[in-house]
Amino acid sequence: MMKHACRTIAATAVLAAGATAPAFAEHSFKVIGTWGVGAMYKEHEAPLWETAIPEASGGKVTGEIKAMTDLGLKGFETVKLLKTGVYDVGFGAYTYIASGNPVFEGIDLALTPKNTDEARRLVEAYDPVVKKAFADIHGVELLASYPFPAQVLVCRDPFESLADLKGRKIRVYSTTLGDMAEGFGGVSVSIPLSEVVPALQRGVVDCGVSSGVSMYHAKWQDVVNYLYETPVSAGIAFLAMNKAKFDALDEETQTLLTEQSRIFADKAWAALKDSEQQGISCLTGEGGSCRYGDPAGMTLVKANPDDEPLRRSILEDYVLKRYAERCGADCAAEWNATAGAVIGLSATQ
Repeated sequence: MMKHACRTIAATAVLAAGATAPAFAEHSFKVIGTWGVGAMYKEHEAPLWETAIPEASGGKVTGEIKAMTDLGLKGFETVKLLKTGVYDVGFGAYTYIASGNPVFEGIDLALTPKNTDEARRLVEAYDPVVKKAFADIHGVELLASYPFPAQVLVCRDPFESLADLKGRKIRVYSTTLGDMAEGFGGVSVSIPLSEVVPALQRGVVDCGVSSGVSMYHAKWQDVVNYLYETPVSAGIAFLAMNKAKFDALDEETQTLLTEQSRIFADKAWAALKDSEQQGISCLTGEGGSCRYGDPAGMTLVKANPDDEPLRRSILEDYVLKRYAERCGADCAAEWNATAGAVIGLSATQ
């Protein structure tokens, strides 16, 4: 009698669990990733669609993901391809769309966050602003904002402080980094990542900005010798979906994608400090072993005590001021009330 009762209770529990589990409809999405050779694509972006989402949906929701580099794209095209519905979902750097509308620039301004914790607070405070802008301007649903390894500065020739960068040609990839370079008294030069190494070899540029791990994979260490320890930009990216496609999905699938995107972003933030250290370790051999190969022998330039006043001056007089001018009074006020408020900064013209 007791055994029969236990079996009945167990069977009832199984049926109840089955009744409450989401019955996912089948969906397959076309997805654009970022740089195929990068750790972010291999360790986070691709696994989200190849493993996490299919497993969470019992194999019903899947995605065919291809890196933008494998598709012959440079990154600027991702949002357009999402807007037109050629692709359903895409990962991309905010810097690629900031030139079209400065509202997106506000999530990743040069020199703004001092550390990882500040960067995350800024991003979470500003996320509602860019989410609305994505929908209104591009017809795209923002699923998550997440960090690439922080962007660092390297130079071919010796330097001991930020003041030594005066007169140097610095490779940048965004307007805000250009503001920073000019604040240093340098010359900003915009060059695609794939062209940086030959540009450094030919003397077209003297210094450059990217993530340490990306530099290592792209062999920057063959032509540059000095790495500045403190990051100069957060390197924030987005995961987004064609809004019409997202809005047409059943509620269960919308919830699945939202939840899995949040988990993906949490993992990217959790891995950030380790990836920053890997950049230093792989490029200089300091601070631990390099997981990606033999470490290079670059010199690590420690932050100079005199750098902080200069950094603050450039941030206020160049980066934030120019951003406010590009963005306009209303846009700047919105940044000040969200991102700026959580880190104690204001963008004013």
